[in-house]
Amino acid sequence: MNQAEIKIIEDIEKYGCHVTSVFDPKEEDPNFTYTTGINRQEGHPEVIILGLKSELSSWIANEYNRRTQEGEVFTEEGFYEGFLDGFEVCFKPVANRFKEEFMLSCNWLYEGTTYPALQLVFPTVDGIWPWEANASDSFKVLQPSFQEISAW
Repeated sequence: MNQAEIKIIEDIEKYGCHVTSVFDPKEEDPNFTYTTGINRQEGHPEVIILGLKSELSSWIANEYNRRTQEGEVFTEEGFYEGFLDGFEVCFKPVANRFKEEFMLSCNWLYEGTTYPALQLVFPTVDGIWPWEANASDSFKVLQPSFQEISAW
């Protein structure tokens, strides 16, 4: 294993997951943060957060980890509080093609197996969800749909 892989394993053993934040300096892809190890440790899906600053999305990823460790189950049917102050979020399943392209540490950890992952979806500050007709194109670009068939 290289140093990055050793750090991933150490974080999983110590905290229950490793959190990776990625930004594209060319701004061709959205900023994103994702967990590695939650499925291995807790049997819950990994989570990916798109379009938020790394400090906030890292906190959200760690909060998701903490809540799964306490036994909370997140489904695509529910709306959840406590991740973004004053706003609910929801979760959508991530298609394999997006996991393969964006969740590289998970692909390494779970090599040769399929792992579940959820995309945390948030509304605008005005409470508009990306799938709503009045959602702006810039908001949809900031937070693209990572589902098999685009949800917006």
